[in-house]
Amino acid sequence: MGALLIVYVGLAALGPLAGWLERPAGPPARSVRLDALYWLVTPIFTGVLTRGLVVALAIAGLLLTGATPSIPDALEQLSARDPIGLRRLPAPALGLAAFLLLDVLSYASHRLRHAIPALRALHAVHHAPADLDWRAAARMHPLDDLVDNGCVFFPLIALGVPPALVLLAGPLLLLHTIHLHARMAVPLGPLARVIASPGFHRAHHAVEGRLGNFGGVLSVWDHLLGTARAPDLDVPTGLPSTAALPETLLGQLVVPILRALRR
Repeated sequence: MGALLIVYVGLAALGPLAGWLERPAGPPARSVRLDALYWLVTPIFTGVLTRGLVVALAIAGLLLTGATPSIPDALEQLSARDPIGLRRLPAPALGLAAFLLLDVLSYASHRLRHAIPALRALHAVHHAPADLDWRAAARMHPLDDLVDNGCVFFPLIALGVPPALVLLAGPLLLLHTIHLHARMAVPLGPLARVIASPGFHRAHHAVEGRLGNFGGVLSVWDHLLGTARAPDLDVPTGLPSTAALPETLLGQLVVPILRALRR
């Protein structure tokens, strides 16, 4: 319940601000009503699935080590094993280490979900919106979001990051996507090689061109690993016509699964 409160209080504050700061582009060429539905589906439905998956993975991990897991405390039990000594760090250093681990895992998960055809079919829901703006930020197929969160949150807990920090990261990252998908210029200067901007992420959503810019909060991973592309707030976004999805919630839930099964 606390995570949902963070999401919707943050949405109420950040959404209008992003809308005010966005570069005018006229009415979006997509259903704004569907955008609103995703802001219900992603935090509520997918959030519950994510928590269940991470707990299930923690229980499985503990069983593989011969431990007897307690379901209510499975996340803390797994985290307390602290295999690389994160918990021995002072609180500020632990917070910084957790953030860097989270962001590099997010980069890897994002890149993986573009590289594997079946996962790319699910991730296409997030790339479907034309005239991308902040309202479309929550458009994610539940299975795509589940894979992403499993690839990020479970390893963090297994490495020793306290579960409270990991569970807080989910709603905060979702709110960060409001900024990342907004059609607004954020001049970063030299920091653009470190921090991801809306223009940086919009280039990732381009209909055509070389794929790149997988970083979520930081762009530094793309620059280090050769996947950085020039920021571009004006590039057309969406899917090619051959990969288009229906502009309905049911269609966007079912069609990607059918396509994934054919890959």
